[in-house]
Amino acid sequence: MGHGGTPKIEELNDDVTAVYLYALHVKSLRLEDAVVDLGMKPAELKAAIEPLLELKLLRRGTETESLLPVRPDIAAADFSAPMEEHIHAQMNQLRLLRTQVLSLLPVYEEHLAEAGDRSAVQVFDDPGEVRGLLRIATTECREEVVTVQPGGARNHRTLAEALPRDIAMLERGIRMRVLYQHTARGDLATRSYVSKIVESGAEVRTTGQIAERLIVFDRKIAFLPNRPRDNGPPGAAVVQDRVVVAYLLRLLDQMWEDAAPFEVSDLGYQGTVVEVRRSILRLMARGLSDEAVARRMGMALRTCRRHIAAIMQDLGVSSRFQAGIAAQRRGLLDDVADVGFTEEGSRETG
Repeated sequence: MGHGGTPKIEELNDDVTAVYLYALHVKSLRLEDAVVDLGMKPAELKAAIEPLLELKLLRRGTETESLLPVRPDIAAADFSAPMEEHIHAQMNQLRLLRTQVLSLLPVYEEHLAEAGDRSAVQVFDDPGEVRGLLRIATTECREEVVTVQPGGARNHRTLAEALPRDIAMLERGIRMRVLYQHTARGDLATRSYVSKIVESGAEVRTTGQIAERLIVFDRKIAFLPNRPRDNGPPGAAVVQDRVVVAYLLRLLDQMWEDAAPFEVSDLGYQGTVVEVRRSILRLMARGLSDEAVARRMGMALRTCRRHIAAIMQDLGVSSRFQAGIAAQRRGLLDDVADVGFTEEGSRETG
């Protein structure tokens, strides 16, 4: 038995079900008779009876060697009573602990005010503290959460941890919008995650390039990455100024309108290849190296170079310099300033 008398039963297998049905048939189960009638070994019969006793589906009769079947609804009420009592006690303990901890919140806020640190933007270096703040924001979210994720494939462990939390938010009626880069469409784990949250009501789109991660809750609080200089784990800047948050959302909404819906039925990102290659062409035009372009696009260097080769083939050229001229003539770079392809590919300058 678990805490508070909770049964530890994963499933009722065929042997358990057979013994219960036999007990219903004979009214009073006797071990020696059951072994013969069911054709089971004594050890198998004992293994099947134990969970039935634990779940209160069998009870001992006045004769110590007999076992009587119990109606499932009565059995459920019998074993759930101590479990519910334990849960109630745990909830009371949780409320008490929360009350005690939150009683120090005014002291914390007063300290910030006296120290001059109470501002609309707070910077946190500790990733653990950031995760805690995100959990609070997730729990307190009431209307909408918007997430912008740069890069291509998402970490499968991160997605596995996020899925139950995100499904729970959607089940609370919260609108969820998620923006990825096109290259995320080619990752199996990301596609599986997107399929599940879309089925629960989320909206997911992709775009060519995303500069940084951004999460906004209820159009009131935004989380921006705070990247340390030593390349350690990133912290976050938490923004609560309404003007700044509104500005970030306007930028985000514009990206959202220009993005393409994430269709999980489409394999890979074939439907966005044209836009992917045009984004690569624009990055090349800014003088970024193959490595820098791949990093911005969230794709492997080898994949990026295959796209670059395809772009040059489509343009009918054999060098970056020629590609720049051809792209300008075709009007493919009208929105790109300071076009400058080089033969070898310069280092990232932006």
